[in-house]
Amino acid sequence: MTDSSEPGTNWTMRGVHTSAEIKGGVLVGDDGSDAAVRAVEYAVEEAARRGTDLHVLRAWTIPTAVRPPDLPFGVTPSILEFQEATKAQTLGRATDAGADHPDLQIHAHTVYGRGDQALIGASAGADVLVVGSRGLSRIGNFLIGSTAAACIRQAPVPVVVVR
Repeated sequence: MTDSSEPGTNWTMRGVHTSAEIKGGVLVGDDGSDAAVRAVEYAVEEAARRGTDLHVLRAWTIPTAVRPPDLPFGVTPSILEFQEATKAQTLGRATDAGADHPDLQIHAHTVYGRGDQALIGASAGADVLVVGSRGLSRIGNFLIGSTAAACIRQAPVPVVVVR
């Protein structure tokens, strides 16, 4: 299992990732929601079946970032600390989901920005994109969420929406 701060990631704001470049494999979006857990589980099985790498992408902003667990109360994390804590949680969730497939290579990517844009951009190099049917948004009464809908319309690869 690997963690991806590798070439192919664009950098701005002194080390903050604003896009991710995927080279083959299964790409899945993880926003921390229950639907994302199911999407990651599906993507793990799909990557194992295909014998390819799994790329888990978490788009984030300051309000949606994971707070570093070791930071004392009252201390504001830096943007890089937010990014690393978000990436660590994303990799941990994917590693847990992939426990039955120890040979599966899992790469975690974090992108500062909107989820739909990050996934659509990164999917250009993937074989397939997997997304959950609904994310953390409080907007209801839709069959699928706005990110899944945007990915279906704009991603250049097949999109699997996991309910």
